[in-house]
Amino acid sequence: MKKLNLLLTSLLAVGLTVSCSKKWLEDYTEDPTRPSDVSVRVLLPSAQVSYAMAQGDVLPRMTCLFIQQMTGTDRQSLAHQRYAQIGEGDFDQTWGPNGYSGGMKDLSIIIEKTEGSSPNYSGVAKVMMAMYLGLFTDVWGDIPYSEAFKGADNLNPRYDSQQQIYATIQTLLDEAIAELQNPVSPLKPGTEDLVFGGNLTRWIKTAYSLKARYTLHLSKKPGFNASTVISLANQGISANADNAQMVFAGPPNTNPWFQFNTQRLAYITQTGTMYNMMKAKNDPRIPLYRSADSATMPFYGGQTSPLPFITNHETKFIIAEAKFRAGTFTRQDLVDAVEANMTYLGVASADRTTYINNLPANPTLADIMYEKYVAMFSHIEAWTDWRRTDLPALTPVSGANLPAIPRRLPYPESERLYNDNFINLTGNDAFLKRHWWDE
Repeated sequence: MKKLNLLLTSLLAVGLTVSCSKKWLEDYTEDPTRPSDVSVRVLLPSAQVSYAMAQGDVLPRMTCLFIQQMTGTDRQSLAHQRYAQIGEGDFDQTWGPNGYSGGMKDLSIIIEKTEGSSPNYSGVAKVMMAMYLGLFTDVWGDIPYSEAFKGADNLNPRYDSQQQIYATIQTLLDEAIAELQNPVSPLKPGTEDLVFGGNLTRWIKTAYSLKARYTLHLSKKPGFNASTVISLANQGISANADNAQMVFAGPPNTNPWFQFNTQRLAYITQTGTMYNMMKAKNDPRIPLYRSADSATMPFYGGQTSPLPFITNHETKFIIAEAKFRAGTFTRQDLVDAVEANMTYLGVASADRTTYINNLPANPTLADIMYEKYVAMFSHIEAWTDWRRTDLPALTPVSGANLPAIPRRLPYPESERLYNDNFINLTGNDAFLKRHWWDE
Protein backbone atom coordinates (compact mmCIF):
# COMPACT_ATOMS: atom_id res chain seq x y z
CA MET A 1 0.00 0.00 0.00
CA LYS A 2 2.88 2.33 0.88
CA LYS A 3 4.47 1.67 -2.54
CA LEU A 4 1.14 2.37 -4.26
CA ASN A 5 0.77 5.72 -2.45
CA LEU A 6 4.30 6.70 -3.45
CA LEU A 7 3.56 5.84 -7.09
CA LEU A 8 0.32 7.85 -7.11
CA THR A 9 2.08 10.81 -5.51
CA SER A 10 4.82 10.71 -8.14
CA LEU A 11 2.36 10.52 -11.03
CA LEU A 12 0.34 13.42 -9.59
CA ALA A 13 3.47 15.53 -9.33
CA VAL A 14 4.37 14.82 -12.93
CA GLY A 15 0.82 15.58 -14.06
CA LEU A 16 0.79 18.90 -12.22
CA THR A 17 4.12 19.85 -13.76
CA VAL A 18 2.97 19.05 -17.28
CA SER A 19 -0.41 20.76 -16.89
CA CYS A 20 1.15 23.93 -15.49
CA SER A 21 3.77 24.35 -18.18
CA LYS A 22 3.76 23.56 -21.90
CA LYS A 23 7.14 25.08 -22.48
CA TRP A 24 8.57 21.73 -23.44
CA LEU A 25 6.15 21.68 -26.42
CA GLU A 26 7.14 25.04 -27.86
CA ASP A 27 9.98 23.72 -29.96
CA TYR A 28 7.63 21.18 -31.49
CA THR A 29 4.68 23.48 -32.33
CA GLU A 30 6.71 26.00 -34.35
CA ASP A 31 7.30 24.93 -37.93
CA PRO A 32 10.76 26.22 -38.97
CA THR A 33 9.71 26.09 -42.63
CA ARG A 34 6.72 28.41 -42.04
CA PRO A 35 7.97 31.68 -40.49
CA SER A 36 5.36 33.62 -38.53
CA ASP A 37 6.70 36.97 -39.74
CA VAL A 38 8.50 37.97 -42.93
CA SER A 39 10.16 41.25 -43.87
CA VAL A 40 8.41 43.31 -46.53
CA ARG A 41 11.72 43.37 -48.39
CA VAL A 42 11.31 39.64 -48.88
CA LEU A 43 7.59 39.81 -49.69
CA LEU A 44 7.83 42.45 -52.42
CA PRO A 45 10.03 40.60 -54.95
CA SER A 46 8.05 37.43 -54.31
CA ALA A 47 4.81 39.28 -55.11
CA GLN A 48 6.29 40.83 -58.25
CA VAL A 49 7.45 37.49 -59.64
CA SER A 50 4.07 35.95 -58.78
CA TYR A 51 2.33 38.72 -60.68
CA ALA A 52 4.61 38.20 -63.68
CA MET A 53 3.69 34.53 -63.75
CA ALA A 54 -0.02 35.29 -63.32
CA GLN A 55 0.04 37.71 -66.25
CA GLY A 56 2.55 35.87 -68.43
CA ASP A 57 1.70 32.18 -68.18
CA VAL A 58 -1.54 30.40 -69.12
CA LEU A 59 -3.71 33.51 -69.59
CA PRO A 60 -1.90 35.01 -72.61
CA ARG A 61 -1.27 31.57 -74.07
CA MET A 62 -5.02 31.13 -74.40
CA THR A 63 -6.12 34.67 -75.15
CA CYS A 64 -3.49 35.20 -77.86
CA LEU A 65 -5.02 32.18 -79.60
CA PHE A 66 -8.53 33.61 -79.21
CA ILE A 67 -7.58 36.85 -80.98
CA GLN A 68 -5.43 35.04 -83.53
CA GLN A 69 -2.07 36.60 -82.73
CA MET A 70 -0.65 33.06 -82.92
CA THR A 71 -1.96 29.57 -83.68
CA GLY A 72 -2.43 26.45 -81.58
CA THR A 73 -1.13 23.54 -83.64
CA ASP A 74 -0.61 20.56 -81.30
CA ARG A 75 -2.03 18.81 -78.21
CA GLN A 76 -3.98 21.02 -75.79
CA SER A 77 -3.06 24.18 -77.68
CA LEU A 78 -4.73 22.81 -80.80
CA ALA A 79 -7.89 22.30 -78.74
CA HIS A 80 -7.58 25.78 -77.20
CA GLN A 81 -7.32 27.19 -80.72
CA ARG A 82 -10.88 25.89 -81.22
CA TYR A 83 -12.05 27.14 -77.78
CA ALA A 84 -12.22 23.53 -76.56
CA GLN A 85 -10.87 21.56 -73.58
CA ILE A 86 -10.57 24.71 -71.50
CA GLY A 87 -11.39 23.63 -67.96
CA GLU A 88 -11.72 25.26 -64.56
CA GLY A 89 -8.61 23.43 -63.38
CA ASP A 90 -6.49 25.25 -65.96
CA PHE A 91 -6.59 28.40 -63.83
CA ASP A 92 -6.04 27.15 -60.28
CA GLN A 93 -2.32 28.02 -60.32
CA THR A 94 -2.94 31.52 -61.62
CA TRP A 95 -5.77 32.24 -59.16
CA GLY A 96 -4.19 30.58 -56.10
CA PRO A 97 -0.38 30.27 -55.75
CA ASN A 98 0.31 33.04 -58.28
CA GLY A 99 -2.61 35.15 -57.08
CA TYR A 100 -4.77 35.17 -53.97
CA SER A 101 -2.67 32.87 -51.79
CA GLY A 102 0.61 34.05 -53.32
CA GLY A 103 1.45 37.50 -54.62
CA MET A 104 -1.83 39.16 -53.65
CA LYS A 105 -1.57 37.88 -50.09
CA ASP A 106 2.03 39.12 -49.92
CA LEU A 107 0.92 42.56 -51.10
CA SER A 108 -1.92 42.70 -48.58
CA ILE A 109 0.60 41.96 -45.80
CA ILE A 110 2.93 44.69 -47.08
CA ILE A 111 0.07 47.20 -47.13
CA GLU A 112 -1.00 46.20 -43.62
CA LYS A 113 2.57 46.50 -42.31
CA THR A 114 3.53 49.80 -43.98
CA GLU A 115 0.38 51.84 -44.63
CA GLY A 116 0.61 54.97 -42.50
CA SER A 117 4.16 54.26 -41.35
CA SER A 118 6.22 53.80 -44.54
CA PRO A 119 3.98 55.17 -47.29
CA ASN A 120 6.53 54.77 -50.10
CA TYR A 121 6.49 51.02 -49.55
CA SER A 122 2.72 50.72 -49.26
CA GLY A 123 2.42 52.89 -52.40
CA VAL A 124 4.38 50.37 -54.47
CA ALA A 125 2.31 47.51 -53.05
CA LYS A 126 -0.93 49.30 -53.92
CA VAL A 127 0.15 49.81 -57.54
CA MET A 128 0.94 46.11 -57.77
CA MET A 129 -2.38 45.18 -56.15
CA ALA A 130 -4.22 47.38 -58.65
CA MET A 131 -2.46 45.52 -61.47
CA TYR A 132 -3.57 42.20 -60.01
CA LEU A 133 -7.17 43.32 -59.64
CA GLY A 134 -7.23 44.70 -63.18
CA LEU A 135 -5.81 41.48 -64.60
CA PHE A 136 -8.20 39.20 -62.72
CA THR A 137 -11.39 41.21 -63.16
CA ASP A 138 -10.80 41.57 -66.90
CA VAL A 139 -10.53 37.78 -67.13
CA TRP A 140 -13.23 36.69 -64.66
CA GLY A 141 -15.45 39.70 -63.93
CA ASP A 142 -16.67 39.71 -60.32
CA ILE A 143 -13.87 38.61 -57.97
CA PRO A 144 -13.20 38.58 -54.21
CA TYR A 145 -11.37 41.53 -52.70
CA SER A 146 -13.09 43.33 -49.82
CA GLU A 147 -13.43 40.03 -47.89
CA ALA A 148 -10.27 38.36 -49.24
CA PHE A 149 -6.93 37.60 -47.51
CA LYS A 150 -8.52 36.86 -44.11
CA GLY A 151 -7.40 33.25 -43.95
CA ALA A 152 -9.31 31.02 -41.53
CA ASP A 153 -11.40 34.01 -40.42
CA ASN A 154 -13.24 33.92 -43.76
CA LEU A 155 -12.80 30.93 -46.03
CA ASN A 156 -15.74 31.98 -48.21
CA PRO A 157 -15.10 35.59 -49.29
CA ARG A 158 -17.92 37.14 -51.27
CA TYR A 159 -17.31 38.41 -54.78
CA ASP A 160 -17.16 42.16 -55.34
CA SER A 161 -18.89 43.28 -58.52
CA GLN A 162 -16.68 44.30 -61.41
CA GLN A 163 -17.98 47.85 -61.03
CA GLN A 164 -16.81 47.82 -57.39
CA ILE A 165 -13.44 46.35 -58.39
CA TYR A 166 -12.89 49.10 -60.95
CA ALA A 167 -13.63 51.72 -58.30
CA THR A 168 -11.20 49.96 -55.95
CA ILE A 169 -8.48 49.98 -58.62
CA GLN A 170 -8.77 53.75 -58.99
CA THR A 171 -8.80 54.26 -55.22
CA LEU A 172 -5.69 52.13 -54.76
CA LEU A 173 -3.87 54.04 -57.49
CA ASP A 174 -4.90 57.44 -56.09
CA GLU A 175 -3.67 56.42 -52.65
CA ALA A 176 -0.48 55.03 -54.15
CA ILE A 177 0.33 58.25 -56.00
CA ALA A 178 -0.06 60.27 -52.79
CA GLU A 179 1.98 57.79 -50.75
CA LEU A 180 4.76 57.56 -53.32
CA GLN A 181 5.09 61.36 -53.20
CA ASN A 182 5.34 61.44 -49.41
CA PRO A 183 8.87 62.58 -48.44
CA VAL A 184 8.60 60.94 -45.00
CA SER A 185 8.89 57.17 -45.30
CA PRO A 186 11.36 55.39 -43.00
CA LEU A 187 11.19 52.27 -45.15
CA LYS A 188 11.72 52.74 -48.87
CA PRO A 189 11.92 50.09 -51.61
CA GLY A 190 15.42 49.47 -52.91
CA THR A 191 17.18 46.80 -54.92
CA GLU A 192 14.63 44.20 -53.82
CA ASP A 193 12.14 46.00 -56.09
CA LEU A 194 12.57 43.90 -59.25
CA VAL A 195 10.64 46.31 -61.47
CA PHE A 196 12.19 49.72 -60.81
CA GLY A 197 14.85 49.19 -58.15
CA GLY A 198 13.10 51.61 -55.82
CA ASN A 199 12.65 54.45 -58.35
CA LEU A 200 9.49 56.09 -56.99
CA THR A 201 9.09 58.50 -59.93
CA ARG A 202 8.70 55.57 -62.28
CA TRP A 203 6.15 53.97 -59.98
CA ILE A 204 4.12 57.19 -60.02
CA LYS A 205 4.18 57.25 -63.82
CA THR A 206 3.11 53.61 -63.86
CA ALA A 207 0.19 54.43 -61.57
CA TYR A 208 -1.00 57.19 -63.91
CA SER A 209 -0.71 54.94 -66.97
CA LEU A 210 -2.74 52.28 -65.16
CA LYS A 211 -5.37 54.83 -64.22
CA ALA A 212 -5.60 55.80 -67.89
CA ARG A 213 -5.81 52.15 -68.99
CA TYR A 214 -8.65 51.28 -66.62
CA THR A 215 -10.52 54.49 -67.34
CA LEU A 216 -10.32 53.76 -71.08
CA HIS A 217 -11.68 50.25 -70.45
CA LEU A 218 -14.98 51.93 -69.57
CA SER A 219 -15.39 53.42 -73.04
CA LYS A 220 -18.77 51.65 -73.44
CA LYS A 221 -20.18 52.88 -70.12
CA PRO A 222 -22.26 56.04 -69.51
CA GLY A 223 -20.20 58.94 -68.24
CA PHE A 224 -17.00 57.91 -70.03
CA ASN A 225 -14.79 60.96 -70.57
CA ALA A 226 -11.98 60.66 -73.12
CA SER A 227 -10.42 63.92 -71.90
CA THR A 228 -9.89 62.38 -68.47
CA VAL A 229 -8.03 59.50 -70.08
CA ILE A 230 -5.77 61.91 -71.98
CA SER A 231 -4.99 63.90 -68.84
CA LEU A 232 -4.08 60.77 -66.88
CA ALA A 233 -1.99 59.24 -69.67
CA ASN A 234 -0.05 62.50 -70.14
CA GLN A 235 1.19 62.06 -66.56
CA GLY A 236 2.10 58.43 -67.18
CA ILE A 237 4.94 56.55 -68.82
CA SER A 238 6.43 58.64 -71.62
CA ALA A 239 9.76 56.91 -72.37
CA ASN A 240 10.80 53.31 -72.94
CA ALA A 241 13.24 53.60 -70.04
CA ASP A 242 10.23 53.94 -67.75
CA ASN A 243 8.44 50.78 -68.92
CA ALA A 244 7.04 48.66 -66.09
CA GLN A 245 8.18 45.13 -66.83
CA MET A 246 9.82 42.04 -65.40
CA VAL A 247 13.22 41.17 -66.82
CA PHE A 248 14.36 37.63 -66.03
CA ALA A 249 17.91 36.92 -64.88
CA GLY A 250 18.28 33.56 -66.61
CA PRO A 251 18.13 29.90 -65.49
CA PRO A 252 16.34 28.89 -63.36
CA ASN A 253 14.48 32.22 -63.47
CA THR A 254 13.32 32.39 -67.08
CA ASN A 255 10.56 34.05 -69.08
CA PRO A 256 7.30 32.02 -69.03
CA TRP A 257 7.01 32.05 -72.84
CA PHE A 258 10.51 30.56 -73.00
CA GLN A 259 9.54 27.90 -70.47
CA PHE A 260 6.46 26.92 -72.44
CA ASN A 261 8.16 26.85 -75.83
CA THR A 262 11.05 24.82 -74.40
CA GLN A 263 8.82 22.24 -72.75
CA ARG A 264 6.13 22.14 -75.46
CA LEU A 265 7.88 23.20 -78.65
CA ALA A 266 5.52 23.84 -81.56
CA TYR A 267 2.33 23.34 -79.55
CA ILE A 268 1.84 27.00 -80.49
CA THR A 269 3.28 28.39 -83.72
CA GLN A 270 3.76 31.99 -84.79
CA THR A 271 1.45 31.86 -87.81
CA GLY A 272 -2.09 32.87 -88.69
CA THR A 273 -4.28 35.94 -88.92
CA MET A 274 -2.06 38.58 -87.32
CA TYR A 275 1.02 37.50 -89.25
CA ASN A 276 -0.94 37.49 -92.50
CA MET A 277 -1.99 41.07 -91.79
CA MET A 278 1.58 42.04 -90.93
CA LYS A 279 2.98 40.44 -94.07
CA ALA A 280 0.52 42.42 -96.19
CA LYS A 281 1.99 45.60 -94.71
CA ASN A 282 5.66 44.50 -94.92
CA ASP A 283 5.87 44.88 -91.16
CA PRO A 284 9.53 44.84 -89.98
CA ARG A 285 8.52 43.41 -86.59
CA ILE A 286 7.85 39.93 -87.99
CA PRO A 287 11.40 38.54 -87.47
CA LEU A 288 11.36 39.94 -83.92
CA TYR A 289 8.06 38.25 -83.15
CA ARG A 290 8.78 34.85 -84.69
CA SER A 291 11.76 32.67 -85.53
CA ALA A 292 12.48 31.46 -89.08
CA ASP A 293 10.66 28.18 -88.35
CA SER A 294 7.75 30.03 -86.66
CA ALA A 295 8.18 27.91 -83.52
CA THR A 296 9.60 30.46 -81.07
CA MET A 297 9.44 34.16 -80.22
CA PRO A 298 12.84 35.91 -80.46
CA PHE A 299 12.00 39.14 -78.62
CA TYR A 300 9.37 38.00 -76.11
CA GLY A 301 10.28 34.31 -75.76
CA GLY A 302 13.96 34.23 -74.82
CA GLN A 303 15.30 33.10 -71.45
CA THR A 304 15.78 36.67 -70.27
CA SER A 305 13.16 38.37 -72.43
CA PRO A 306 11.17 41.16 -70.76
CA LEU A 307 7.57 40.60 -69.71
CA PRO A 308 5.89 44.00 -70.06
CA PHE A 309 3.27 45.03 -67.50
CA ILE A 310 2.47 48.48 -68.92
CA THR A 311 4.66 50.48 -71.29
CA ASN A 312 5.37 53.69 -73.09
CA HIS A 313 3.87 52.38 -76.32
CA GLU A 314 0.69 51.20 -74.62
CA THR A 315 0.32 54.61 -72.97
CA LYS A 316 0.77 56.36 -76.31
CA PHE A 317 -1.85 54.10 -77.91
CA ILE A 318 -4.19 54.96 -75.04
CA ILE A 319 -3.64 58.64 -75.83
CA ALA A 320 -4.23 58.06 -79.55
CA GLU A 321 -7.53 56.25 -79.00
CA ALA A 322 -8.73 58.70 -76.37
CA LYS A 323 -7.90 61.67 -78.62
CA PHE A 324 -9.77 60.01 -81.47
CA ARG A 325 -12.81 59.65 -79.23
CA ALA A 326 -12.42 63.24 -78.03
CA GLY A 327 -12.08 64.61 -81.58
CA THR A 328 -8.55 65.94 -81.07
CA PHE A 329 -6.58 63.14 -82.76
CA THR A 330 -3.87 63.77 -85.35
CA ARG A 331 -1.86 61.31 -87.38
CA GLN A 332 1.20 62.16 -85.27
CA ASP A 333 -0.47 60.53 -82.25
CA LEU A 334 -0.48 57.20 -84.07
CA VAL A 335 3.06 57.76 -85.35
CA ASP A 336 4.28 58.38 -81.78
CA ALA A 337 2.71 55.13 -80.56
CA VAL A 338 4.03 52.97 -83.39
CA GLU A 339 7.49 54.51 -83.15
CA ALA A 340 7.61 53.92 -79.39
CA ASN A 341 6.81 50.25 -79.92
CA MET A 342 9.29 49.75 -82.77
CA THR A 343 12.04 51.50 -80.83
CA TYR A 344 11.35 49.29 -77.82
CA LEU A 345 11.65 46.20 -80.01
CA GLY A 346 14.85 47.43 -81.66
CA VAL A 347 13.52 47.84 -85.21
CA ALA A 348 16.14 49.50 -87.41
CA SER A 349 15.66 53.23 -87.94
CA ALA A 350 15.29 52.95 -91.73
CA ASP A 351 12.68 50.21 -91.38
CA ARG A 352 10.75 52.27 -88.83
CA THR A 353 10.71 55.24 -91.15
CA THR A 354 9.51 53.22 -94.13
CA TYR A 355 6.69 51.61 -92.18
CA ILE A 356 5.57 54.86 -90.54
CA ASN A 357 5.58 56.70 -93.86
CA ASN A 358 3.08 54.13 -95.12
CA LEU A 359 0.61 54.65 -92.29
CA PRO A 360 -2.74 56.05 -93.49
CA ALA A 361 -2.89 59.79 -94.07
CA ASN A 362 -6.15 60.02 -92.11
CA PRO A 363 -6.19 57.11 -89.65
CA THR A 364 -9.49 55.71 -88.41
CA LEU A 365 -10.22 54.05 -85.07
CA ALA A 366 -9.78 50.72 -86.88
CA ASP A 367 -6.28 51.81 -87.95
CA ILE A 368 -5.36 52.77 -84.38
CA MET A 369 -6.66 49.53 -82.93
CA TYR A 370 -4.95 47.41 -85.58
CA GLU A 371 -1.60 48.99 -84.81
CA LYS A 372 -2.17 48.54 -81.09
CA TYR A 373 -3.19 44.90 -81.67
CA VAL A 374 0.19 44.28 -83.32
CA ALA A 375 2.15 46.32 -80.78
CA MET A 376 0.54 44.50 -77.83
CA PHE A 377 1.54 41.11 -79.21
CA SER A 378 1.63 38.39 -76.52
CA HIS A 379 0.05 40.69 -73.89
CA ILE A 380 -3.38 39.86 -72.47
CA GLU A 381 -4.38 43.52 -72.81
CA ALA A 382 -4.78 42.95 -76.56
CA TRP A 383 -7.71 40.62 -75.79
CA THR A 384 -9.32 43.31 -73.64
CA ASP A 385 -8.94 45.86 -76.43
CA TRP A 386 -10.57 43.49 -78.90
CA ARG A 387 -13.48 42.87 -76.54
CA ARG A 388 -13.97 46.62 -76.00
CA THR A 389 -13.85 47.62 -79.64
CA ASP A 390 -14.34 44.44 -81.72
CA LEU A 391 -11.26 45.63 -83.61
CA PRO A 392 -9.58 44.32 -85.59
CA ALA A 393 -12.52 42.49 -87.14
CA LEU A 394 -12.06 38.78 -86.36
CA THR A 395 -14.24 35.74 -86.97
CA PRO A 396 -14.24 32.45 -85.04
CA VAL A 397 -11.82 29.83 -86.33
CA SER A 398 -13.02 26.91 -88.42
CA GLY A 399 -14.34 24.03 -86.33
CA ALA A 400 -14.77 26.21 -83.23
CA ASN A 401 -16.40 24.70 -80.15
CA LEU A 402 -18.29 27.94 -79.46
CA PRO A 403 -20.44 30.16 -81.68
CA ALA A 404 -18.21 33.19 -80.98
CA ILE A 405 -14.73 34.15 -79.80
CA PRO A 406 -14.49 33.83 -75.98
CA ARG A 407 -14.99 37.03 -74.01
CA ARG A 408 -14.17 35.58 -70.60
CA LEU A 409 -12.72 32.44 -68.97
CA PRO A 410 -14.22 29.96 -66.46
CA TYR A 411 -13.68 30.55 -62.76
CA PRO A 412 -11.05 28.20 -61.28
CA GLU A 413 -12.03 24.78 -59.97
CA SER A 414 -10.64 25.62 -56.52
CA GLU A 415 -13.31 28.32 -56.17
CA ARG A 416 -16.08 25.88 -57.07
CA LEU A 417 -14.78 23.37 -54.51
CA TYR A 418 -13.90 25.64 -51.61
CA ASN A 419 -15.79 28.94 -51.81
CA ASP A 420 -19.52 28.82 -51.05
CA ASN A 421 -19.88 32.17 -52.83
CA PHE A 422 -18.58 30.74 -56.11
CA ILE A 423 -20.34 32.20 -59.17
CA ASN A 424 -21.55 29.26 -61.21
CA LEU A 425 -21.58 30.12 -64.92
CA THR A 426 -22.66 27.16 -67.01
CA GLY A 427 -22.47 26.26 -70.68
CA ASN A 428 -21.49 29.00 -73.10
CA ASP A 429 -21.93 31.66 -70.39
CA ALA A 430 -18.61 30.56 -68.90
CA PHE A 431 -16.94 31.92 -72.07
CA LEU A 432 -19.37 34.33 -73.72
CA LYS A 433 -21.27 36.18 -70.98
CA ARG A 434 -20.08 39.76 -71.25
CA HIS A 435 -18.40 41.58 -68.39
CA TRP A 436 -19.93 44.73 -66.94
CA TRP A 437 -17.58 46.99 -68.92
CA ASP A 438 -18.28 45.00 -72.10
CA GLU A 439 -22.05 45.47 -72.01
